[in-house]
Amino acid sequence: MATNTITMPLWASARLWPAERSMLTVALAAAAIDLVLIAVKGVRIDLPAYGAIIALVAGLMAVGTFYRRSGRSQRIGAATVCAALFIFFSLCLSTFNTLLLPLWREPIDVGLNAVDQVFGYHWPAMIEWAGQHPTVNMVLRVAYMSTIPQFAALVVILGFAGRLRELHVLITAVTITATFTICFWGLFPSLGAKSLYDLPMAMEALASPVVDTAYGDHMVAMSREGPGFISPKQIKGLVAFPSYHIVLALIAITAARSIRWLFPVYLVLNLLIMPGIFLHGGHHLIDLPAGLVVAVVGIAIARRIVYRQYDEMKAPAVVAE
Repeated sequence: MATNTITMPLWASARLWPAERSMLTVALAAAAIDLVLIAVKGVRIDLPAYGAIIALVAGLMAVGTFYRRSGRSQRIGAATVCAALFIFFSLCLSTFNTLLLPLWREPIDVGLNAVDQVFGYHWPAMIEWAGQHPTVNMVLRVAYMSTIPQFAALVVILGFAGRLRELHVLITAVTITATFTICFWGLFPSLGAKSLYDLPMAMEALASPVVDTAYGDHMVAMSREGPGFISPKQIKGLVAFPSYHIVLALIAITAARSIRWLFPVYLVLNLLIMPGIFLHGGHHLIDLPAGLVVAVVGIAIARRIVYRQYDEMKAPAVVAE
């Protein structure tokens, strides 16, 4: 398929594209399930916080729709619409993930830890090593914490660069992998190596992991008792196996390949995330290869779907203003 830069016809830019409709559909389905679970479980929710995020989503959608329908800028329209969808999708899926608590079965972490031991992996030893190498530890911490800002920047950069096909591959890959990962976790929950160990206070103080013992204890308590109150300001990542940080890292690297100046930055940053998930995410060793498999399969499916959609629409991979 040709990737030359040409102008899209107005009819194609004045509505949601297939990839965007798919992400919205999954998000709305998750939102409907969320409402049912909230009612059935009697969970209280932070209405002002949810309302503020939904207002932001509505505002971004309005801006994006205006730019598309007016024909002023397909790039701004794509960036703002996809940003709105990404925020709404993340809100609905993370809430659904939390509402799967309390767990219906014991976490599979003991089995995952047994696999780790076969390969000589011991999470407390990793934390001890991090405390002895503060500079490396800090670099890995920054990389680990960069995932959400990376994706926010990536959506905007791809949109403003007019690389709509790669932008739609990105959101489709996220839609597929996030939905699969959370559903898999619901069936086979895991809380990570952090849930199995109590670290000595001195060791933890030196390493200062993002996901510390208190975090692990909170996750264990939540897994047994469930959430009595849910706020988007307090929702924490629950999925350990497969590591969704790794899934997002590989999606980000793949998407950034189409932007020459951005790719080296994203490559280095996301390669650093891989060891970072052990030190700061409290993961099992097996979580990394499992995340890589989910990412590779999800990206391959997303590319196949989106590329076929673009061929059928006779749409360019890159659009000009």
